[in-house]
Amino acid sequence: MKKDRCFKNLIGKASVFFAFLCMCTMLTACSSVNDSVSDFFQDNNLLNDGDKIGFGKKDKSVAGEAASTEESGEAKTDDTDSADAISTDNSDSSAAVDVSESTSAEESAPADSSAEADTSETAAESENTDDSAFDADKVNKAIDDLITQIEIETGRTGRRKEVEETEEEKGKDSTTYFSDSYQQKQRAEIGLSPVDIDEIKKSQEGNYAYEHLTNDGKTLYVELYKIIQNRAEDIVVSTLDEETLDVVCQFVLADHPEFFYMDGYTYTRYTVAGVLKKISFTGNYIYSAEQIAARQEKIDEYVQTCLAGVPSNVDGYTKVKYIYDYLITNTEYDADAPDNQNICSVFLYGRSVCQGYAKATQYLLNKLGIPTTLVTGKVAGVGHAWNLVLVDGEYTYVDTTWGDSSYQRFEAGGDSSQKLPLINYTYLCCTTQDINKTHTISETLPVPDCTSMRNNYYVREGEYFTENDFGALGELFKRRYSDGSNNVTIKCSTRAVYDEFIKNLITEQNVFGYMEGSNNTVSYTTFDEQYTLIIWLY
Repeated sequence: MKKDRCFKNLIGKASVFFAFLCMCTMLTACSSVNDSVSDFFQDNNLLNDGDKIGFGKKDKSVAGEAASTEESGEAKTDDTDSADAISTDNSDSSAAVDVSESTSAEESAPADSSAEADTSETAAESENTDDSAFDADKVNKAIDDLITQIEIETGRTGRRKEVEETEEEKGKDSTTYFSDSYQQKQRAEIGLSPVDIDEIKKSQEGNYAYEHLTNDGKTLYVELYKIIQNRAEDIVVSTLDEETLDVVCQFVLADHPEFFYMDGYTYTRYTVAGVLKKISFTGNYIYSAEQIAARQEKIDEYVQTCLAGVPSNVDGYTKVKYIYDYLITNTEYDADAPDNQNICSVFLYGRSVCQGYAKATQYLLNKLGIPTTLVTGKVAGVGHAWNLVLVDGEYTYVDTTWGDSSYQRFEAGGDSSQKLPLINYTYLCCTTQDINKTHTISETLPVPDCTSMRNNYYVREGEYFTENDFGALGELFKRRYSDGSNNVTIKCSTRAVYDEFIKNLITEQNVFGYMEGSNNTVSYTTFDEQYTLIIWLY
């Protein structure tokens, strides 16, 4: 192999390495992937002193950019190999993915000309040096081994497949993946004829993520939807851009929690004379057809029992609160729960992490006709998932995980010294302003600015204070004593109102004037970031 070609291969492979390194750094808590590229090259004695490798910058045309991964897994959340929802960057919240304008990774990432010149010149000089220590095969093998190690450590075992047309395949029709007629037959068998696609598009209307795609993006969406639904393999799709494929796949999963049997995917690039012609998609299906059927039967039993208790003739808020309460009461936060990245953990085992809570919430609310989608981001630098819900015509956020006191105790390392309510309602129908106090929303999927407080729990329950109304506070205490509650929760609109309640009730001890009985002590819990004070009743 010529050294100049080896450098080009090196650059290409190193680019893949950088993609995985960035993915690990940004999306996971994996501490083992921390060596720099320079350390890697030096430790393996792969380059001569003075050798330089230039990397170009990408000019991406996909709204919602994603690091090009060779095998993509669904973004994991919480403390179990945590990752961001999808390694994308969408700076325009109203932007949509336009498949027709997207370009392949190779076409959109030209190498910096000066760097390329330096590389070629160095390679040429090295070629003329008899005692050169540069070993091309060693470079390629070492980088391949490193990429494999990274994939194993991050749970992404396997890479994209590259298939080049052979001489035997040229001119053959209906018998090879390079044939259009063969691919059309494969697609038709799973319901992806042109007529089928139009019908499926109609069925997906109203799904939040789907509605944020262009027409071409929607075509790719329904292709992936049918492939996953049928657990099909190696089906050619309508894009040649790996990043677009990744973004749209995440959109499908954001809308469809019922796809609990897939936790990632691989794609195959079919090239002719080195030119990319087709990309096919294969889901990473973790259960067999029999296992899926058995699990779905148990899921259906859970859902039937749960929904049987939904009050009749109630508004959307009341339904959302019912599901929120039901899931928290019947689920325990457990980072070691099986299947904790999908709905099975909640519906089959009653134990999960945030991804399971959020997908279960979405699954149940969708069954009630309340549009719900999955939202991902970070909390304290760790991947997290919750929901965006359309309640009575207004978007709001619901984080069922944070409503569960078992999660808060887990986060506190099992410390039960701080008294917490069984159900924390701070994140039941809250605004963007409130969610941003503790959560960082991923820019993967455009989300609205949720501003309405109409369906916020504290507003609906008369526990929300925009001013220091001590008369209303007295009425709240009477209601809580009357309904047998063990606490009075005071949620404030501003820090000033919150501080004044703390000063008046706690510092100046005026709280005793509102409490019944002969109490001479008071127990309370404060949440400064949420402007919330809980006073416990005995």
